[in-house]
Amino acid sequence: MALLFSAVTVTVTAGEDEIELLVSGIPREYDDLEGWSEFDDLMCFISEETEVSVRAEAYLYGEGESMRASPEEINDLMQRMKDDTGFLNRCCSNLESVNFTFVWSPEEIFDMPFGQMLM
Repeated sequence: MALLFSAVTVTVTAGEDEIELLVSGIPREYDDLEGWSEFDDLMCFISEETEVSVRAEAYLYGEGESMRASPEEINDLMQRMKDDTGFLNRCCSNLESVNFTFVWSPEEIFDMPFGQMLM
């Protein structure tokens, strides 16, 4: 079994904020990042309409049939990267790079029913 995951850099143009995180699969649009706490936290602090840029490097860890890494497996991969700075280059196969942008507006948060924001 090979785990499919991506090392993602999210850059907020207006505030020049940037985060790096690992996510399951290969994100290709905003919806693919929604639900990852680091990403959601960053989006909550944007106070004006702004463009957000995303760069994702997709990787496979292991051999055989590929499947999306679970949140627990993502945590394990993050720990491996923390313990070994060369982990990605030595132990994982780089599949592709994905770049996309989207415009984020803080009003989008308030257009959702309150219960959805907490999920």
